[in-house]
Amino acid sequence: MTDFNDNSQKGSTLMQQALKKYAEGDFEGGDKDRKEANRYFDLVSREINSEEGKLTQLYGESRNFGIIYNVFEQNIDTLLETKKGKEIVKEGYKMIKSNPVLREQFKIYDFFEKSKDIDNVKDIVNEASELITLGNKKQIAKINEKFINFMRKNKLNEYVEIPEETENLYEAIEYLILNEKKLSNINEIVKAQNVIVEHIENNKNVINENDEKVTFDDFKKNVEKQEEEISENMNKDEKELLDMFVNPKTNKRDIFENYKAKTLKKINETIQSSDNDDKESWNKIYENVKSKTYSDKMTQNIINCAEMIEIYNTINE
Repeated sequence: MTDFNDNSQKGSTLMQQALKKYAEGDFEGGDKDRKEANRYFDLVSREINSEEGKLTQLYGESRNFGIIYNVFEQNIDTLLETKKGKEIVKEGYKMIKSNPVLREQFKIYDFFEKSKDIDNVKDIVNEASELITLGNKKQIAKINEKFINFMRKNKLNEYVEIPEETENLYEAIEYLILNEKKLSNINEIVKAQNVIVEHIENNKNVINENDEKVTFDDFKKNVEKQEEEISENMNKDEKELLDMFVNPKTNKRDIFENYKAKTLKKINETIQSSDNDDKESWNKIYENVKSKTYSDKMTQNIINCAEMIEIYNTINE
């Protein structure tokens, strides 16, 4: 689709030219430019009112995931009131979890939007930006549109209110996702990072103003509670993994290599059966797992193996 912003700009430029010509007494030239300007404005009107145009108005040309998920999230309370609605919520989360592009976007937006207790915010945002690798713009937009179609199929309310500040944040995050850092766009990259930094700093300030002082005992109790919750939420595979690495009699390297081989095999099977839209993302995940090596740090091995388990179980679901 022709960018209706371009057509709008062309129409506005021609209309300004027409007004200038009228002021100078060139009525024939003014009429000609006005007629051409109206042609562009008609194009804009048709494009905006088309299905493609409506999607672009709501979610942007690249189908901004932050806006998409915000729409989904604002429908959840209503959906949870019915059995069918609960199934829709479950299906939506499963769709995000099982698609590598949707899942990674969720993690990126969630990190930038909800981070609070961070020191050296600017450095963290800069480093986090460098870790983003999601594929090309068209692929991301196409996959995001699949989730929009899921919401539309289930008749979710798309016309939710999103504050301008939040939309600006989502646009900044989207820019970092869709654009690799180059000398030609370094100013835009920095502007986007600054929007995110300001958002996190503002969150941090709100917390500092409202939080009561936490004692060491409070902190200790909170950590213990979190450890209990983590233990309760661990699935069977994760508990077995932890037990194996803690057991002094097990060969940790063999455990690691076994998880790696099993996960790579499962990813490769998924690549063979995936749509072309998803293959590029799964190939990146395959290369990421393939690049993992056994570490002399037990914690790092547990983290890597837990990630492999998550990928393996996600594919199996």
